[in-house]
Amino acid sequence: MEKQRAYVLHSRAYREHSALVDFFTPDYGLIRCVARGVKKRMSQGQSLQPFIEYQLFFHGDGDLKQLDQYESQSLPLALRGNALFSGFYVNEVLLRALHSEADLEAECLFAAYEATLVNLGGEQLECSLRHFELTLLEHMGQGYEWALDFRSGNRVDEDAYYGFYVEQGMARVGPVSVKKDANACFKGSELLSLAQGELHLPATLKMAKRLLRLALRPIVGYKPIQARELLKQFQKIG
Repeated sequence: MEKQRAYVLHSRAYREHSALVDFFTPDYGLIRCVARGVKKRMSQGQSLQPFIEYQLFFHGDGDLKQLDQYESQSLPLALRGNALFSGFYVNEVLLRALHSEADLEAECLFAAYEATLVNLGGEQLECSLRHFELTLLEHMGQGYEWALDFRSGNRVDEDAYYGFYVEQGMARVGPVSVKKDANACFKGSELLSLAQGELHLPATLKMAKRLLRLALRPIVGYKPIQARELLKQFQKIG
């Protein structure tokens, strides 16, 4: 029997009284468990919920584990509005990026996830999300030298503009490219700030959101992020 700290990323009904639950753990990354009799425990106020730290006990050698026992280690986070949908976004991105049994030793990513949860209700929400995305890229082997032009090998020019190329990085682009698709072009001065971790700067933070969305696409897929679409609908209603 294995023991792990864990957070629920996603769950769905399985057969009559059970559920399939995707957990994020520090030692095994993503694990999928069959939680037998979970509906009975839900009726007793012991449901498995996102944004709560659990201690799991499980067993199994295949991709699908058997959940033997779970105990909550924290109170649920009281998230509303943008903070709640941001939490759903982080869970969805993790679930898309990670693969069961393939992402071991996820301690750094797990720590970044917990830090993000802590900051969901704070003023640094956007900054925390960008830090999490950067850590996820590193964990997936897609870290980039934001201050380097991979074609020339030179440091980026703060007055020039650059395009992003998957698995390669940044390369200088001319005025025609900027005019054609400014949203896909990034100013050198802001790339230099990103490379130095200066996400507290409003211009750098805004640029990083555009850039990291492009960088994450090959990892999380090209289908729309459901949490992002739900947030748009929520904002329209609001």
